[in-house]
Amino acid sequence: MGVLVDGQGHVLARAVADSSNVQVVGGETLGRVISDLVNRLLTQAGQSQPADHLYAGLAGAGRPADRQTILAVLESKQLAKKISVDTDAAAALAGAFAGGPGIIVISGTGAICFGKDSRGALYRCGGWGYLLGDEGSGYYIGQQALIAALKDWDGRGPKTCLRPAIEAKYSIPSVDLLISSIYSGKIDRTEIASLAPLVFDKRAEGDEAAQNIIASAGEEIGKIIAAVARRMGLSGRSVRVALIGSVFKQRTVLLPLMEKEACRVVREIFFMDPQFDPAIGSAILALQREQILVDETVLAHLAEVK
Repeated sequence: MGVLVDGQGHVLARAVADSSNVQVVGGETLGRVISDLVNRLLTQAGQSQPADHLYAGLAGAGRPADRQTILAVLESKQLAKKISVDTDAAAALAGAFAGGPGIIVISGTGAICFGKDSRGALYRCGGWGYLLGDEGSGYYIGQQALIAALKDWDGRGPKTCLRPAIEAKYSIPSVDLLISSIYSGKIDRTEIASLAPLVFDKRAEGDEAAQNIIASAGEEIGKIIAAVARRMGLSGRSVRVALIGSVFKQRTVLLPLMEKEACRVVREIFFMDPQFDPAIGSAILALQREQILVDETVLAHLAEVK
């Protein structure tokens, strides 16, 4: 998603782009995707001149060397008078807290937590991918459900309603028949993450295995919040945490679990929805880099629906 705004924060255009993670698509495709997005935004707004500032908050831009590579690609396209490149986390944080400090926790297919302090320094915890982390994510919940179902099938774990529910979802007589599809990649991480709603449903029905999985997921998310808060020097303090991602559709269940774990470090925690999306977050950062004060009037303009 990209937006074009003027110096007062009025949103002149919005557009959606294809994936632009340089680690996945490469520099050439990245340049084409961003160039197309910028051109569509300018056309939609009736603008013929390049924008003053392009702020690109992108996945895959975590390392300084990657940001320099991306910057060189975008500058070669002459897409704006000035170009800044940062992570998608920086854009999400800026959107969530209107450019101010705070903590965001993301739990969808993966799980990660980021924080920004009053000096603008960024902190992170988690997000190490499905092989090494992502505890508390939709993938984690789905993976643990499959493990519980297979342990039931083996006879080395308790009986669980998750097993017949998974078998019914895939129209198979036995859960072990999924193994080849999982290891071949036919059932991928996203598909495994799609099992999460089923686990929440079985938890509500009283299934012990599902209850344990959701309890573990909530605790793990609380731990990454606590770790970021500790690194930010917020131990014993009150913190604001914005929630992003599909797993938080079940926030009524998860928040008490997350809060209990996080409050081992912080005094109290206030959960909230992001004030703006990451695209508006990028716009806020572009305005700030142009030395434009992002005050209440500008924020009100950014909030106007187009």
